[in-house]
Amino acid sequence: MACDTWHVPKANSQSPHGTLHAGSFFMTNNWHLTLLVGLTQLDRNHTPIRIMTQIYRIASLAFSLPLISSAWFGIGQYCQAQDTSSSLTSSVELLAVTRVSGEFSDKSGLDGMLETNTPINAFGGLSAIDYSGTANRYYALSDRGAGDGAASFPCRFHSIDLAYDPASKKLEFNLVGTSMLRDSQSRSLTGSLLQLKGWKDPSRCPSYDPEGIRVIPSANGIPMVVISDEYGPYIDIFSLDGQMLKSIPIPSTFTLSQRKEPPFQVGTFTNRGLEGIAVTPTSKTIVGAMQGPLVQDGRIENNKCFGIWTRWLVIDPTTSATKQLAYPLVDESTGVSEVLSIDESKFLVLERDSLMGEQAKIKRIYLADTSKATDISNSQSLKSGLPDGNLGIEKSLLIDLLDPRFGFNGQNAPEKPEGIAWGPPLPDGRKLLIVCFDNDFQPTNMTIFAAFAVKL
Repeated sequence: MACDTWHVPKANSQSPHGTLHAGSFFMTNNWHLTLLVGLTQLDRNHTPIRIMTQIYRIASLAFSLPLISSAWFGIGQYCQAQDTSSSLTSSVELLAVTRVSGEFSDKSGLDGMLETNTPINAFGGLSAIDYSGTANRYYALSDRGAGDGAASFPCRFHSIDLAYDPASKKLEFNLVGTSMLRDSQSRSLTGSLLQLKGWKDPSRCPSYDPEGIRVIPSANGIPMVVISDEYGPYIDIFSLDGQMLKSIPIPSTFTLSQRKEPPFQVGTFTNRGLEGIAVTPTSKTIVGAMQGPLVQDGRIENNKCFGIWTRWLVIDPTTSATKQLAYPLVDESTGVSEVLSIDESKFLVLERDSLMGEQAKIKRIYLADTSKATDISNSQSLKSGLPDGNLGIEKSLLIDLLDPRFGFNGQNAPEKPEGIAWGPPLPDGRKLLIVCFDNDFQPTNMTIFAAFAVKL
């Protein structure tokens, strides 16, 4: 019996679990059940038979048989609410899936081929999506282009309509327009990694790796979008026609490590940077989520940075004041792809490995609660876990995208679920959640949009 819920009050190692209280904030009125659930959570990492037997023996000495039966029944109810296979049954339903050809063209008006022999006007490579707040309109963000930065792909986002029809149970896709991204000097932002590596000018390089997009209001009532860039990393605000309006300052401990002197001591490791972005409903907070650990929070092996703890940068967009929170990954094989606000302290987190097909193991959407998390801005390193007295972000599983009922398991498992967004409310009061999958600009791969009904 293994539950995918934990609370992290403290940790003294790379493990995200630390001192586990798996049921403490669910079962505070039933202390014997809290004890059993907590030990059962440990069971998923240790020897289940020995620990379960110890639980039974302790319980048999302390409680009567009816109470033991009641406690075990309670554990079953707890895991039914939190376990991967059971939680989905009651709270999540896959409504519809639509697929867009990898050969589909966008509305950039561009023509020709890139260095990677891919069309410059290819629609795909989606790294993020967000709801406009009106009708069925969304904004879908393409990443840096094919070949992981090998092409000078002009960066862009798209206005699309995704209309779910409850009667036909179909999700209809329509491309409305394409907005090309330009920096504060109106230069085209491109995904060129070659340009970034050779940039010597003191001004900001116009290379860009857009990963997250969210809609934010403006003083004049005209919506804007905030976009996270993994190259800098940066958090920038753009008009809906793609013009950069403002850049939000980020602490120097987050900047790209390989461009520092000396390199790889502090900062973002290449391709593990600022991936997800969220804006809370009041628009008073912007959250940037790192894909993986900062260099100071992990270890570098075989040109990769490994670790369990990632940092969230929580920003007040009015004052630019920041704080940092610690998020525990499932294990070192995963990273955060996206974060989506539920309210001012709760979020959805898309976490995944980088495998596809039968090898894919982890493609999940978690509920994350930051209400008890400690500001770790002054923590120079998380390599040994959180400092004494600090709390990490709490998380519990909401959706396992590899659940066979959704059809994304086995050989059908896509590598990259990348974006999540709320949509307009469903007629029955449930929330519409859209998940988009990155096709990496491969013409043989489909861009996938999946619509889920979620009851929180």
